[in-house]
Amino acid sequence: MKIKNQKSEIKIICLGSFLVFAMLAAPVFAQEYQPSLLVYPPFGHSMGFHKAGTFYLKLLLGWGSRFEDPQGIACVRLNETDDPSTKDDDDDVTVYMVNSGRNQIIYNQGLSGLKSFGRMGSGPGQFHTPRGIAATPEGQVYVADLNNNRVAVLQNRKETLKFVRNIGEGILLHPQGCAVDNRGQLYVTDTGHNRVVVYDSLGNQNFSFGGEGVLDEPFGIAAQGFGDRWTFFKETAVIVADSICARIQKFDQQGRLVARIANTDIGLPGAYFSYLALDYFGNLYATDMINHQVHKFDRNLKYVASFGRKGLEEMEFESPRGIAIWKRFGQVFVMERESAQYYWIGIDGYIKQVSPPVIDSLHPGATIVLQLYEPADLNIQVLDSLNQPVRQLLNEFREKLGENFLIWDGEDDKGRQAPVGEYTISVTMAPTYSAKGYFTKTVTAKVRKAE
Repeated sequence: MKIKNQKSEIKIICLGSFLVFAMLAAPVFAQEYQPSLLVYPPFGHSMGFHKAGTFYLKLLLGWGSRFEDPQGIACVRLNETDDPSTKDDDDDVTVYMVNSGRNQIIYNQGLSGLKSFGRMGSGPGQFHTPRGIAATPEGQVYVADLNNNRVAVLQNRKETLKFVRNIGEGILLHPQGCAVDNRGQLYVTDTGHNRVVVYDSLGNQNFSFGGEGVLDEPFGIAAQGFGDRWTFFKETAVIVADSICARIQKFDQQGRLVARIANTDIGLPGAYFSYLALDYFGNLYATDMINHQVHKFDRNLKYVASFGRKGLEEMEFESPRGIAIWKRFGQVFVMERESAQYYWIGIDGYIKQVSPPVIDSLHPGATIVLQLYEPADLNIQVLDSLNQPVRQLLNEFREKLGENFLIWDGEDDKGRQAPVGEYTISVTMAPTYSAKGYFTKTVTAKVRKAE
């Protein structure tokens, strides 16, 4: 999947408030903070905008506007605004943000700016401490209305939100998260009842799963259905953050447990997994308001990396919460305490080991161990002491997330033994989608050739 040259007027920019994903923590031996698992969009795409706070809300919604306890965020490409005759608008997503402290939903109205919907109350179209949010290409928007004990169903028509109905009244107790799959099936974390309640696209309750001993105060949730067009692995999954946000569990769509991981398993007993999002490859991203990070897990919930750190500068977080990913192009949005940021999925990794570090007649080959935090297209060369190419080991070869192994046998491109001397293993990683064509990262390691 390759992202095309995108227009600078993307809806996210007009929204003036978007996302955050930031920073893959560099390997422990690195001296500089240079995360690149997520990268900023090029200037031609976003005109340099990738973070916006209260000032932009005031500018676009009025001077009385401000972020106040922002929570969930959702993004979707609306069918209603799509021009099927061109692909040039396929990345123009609509983003919905829950401004919980003001009991409102903020969203972009086409390319013209921002609008808000909702106010404090218990009537139709009113909220009391809303939390999670989910949206469909057909324009349905679902809001977990925490203290009204229900989910509000809204409809986006002609780029304006309108109230449709409430569901779950008398059934849900303090719902906090919601997610919708490609079939329109809605998943709600019914926090007060320690379960997930599943509704069909018409709002009818299908079933529920969890309960005490299985789920403990579930909060954030992410879901994908079989046949999702923008998912590489065609599998079903429902992923839930629970146990006071200290654990993440993966279930199939029948509610059967598949995998789980706790914050103690990743060496961060204080980690607070709140909101969740899935990318094209089924990797999971979980925001952590306590450690000011986003944690990444693979599709089996194996821990990959943590990225981000506390701060207000570029590639830093201040209490991140809601996160959303437009899976087709890897566009990522994250809410913070008083702002939102916008990134693309990038690439990161490092050379974990070259063994042995010296090759000779007794050890004629060196094994290169490369750790990738995202599937990548690789270009791997052996360079001499003058940085001239000696051997092309891989060229535009795709490797998977995780550990990857490659051997240099000490020969050059013509099959001759390379001379004695110092050599550099140069690995250039390119994203497989999203930032592909806009960003690469190169890492190197040394190996010596002896007699």
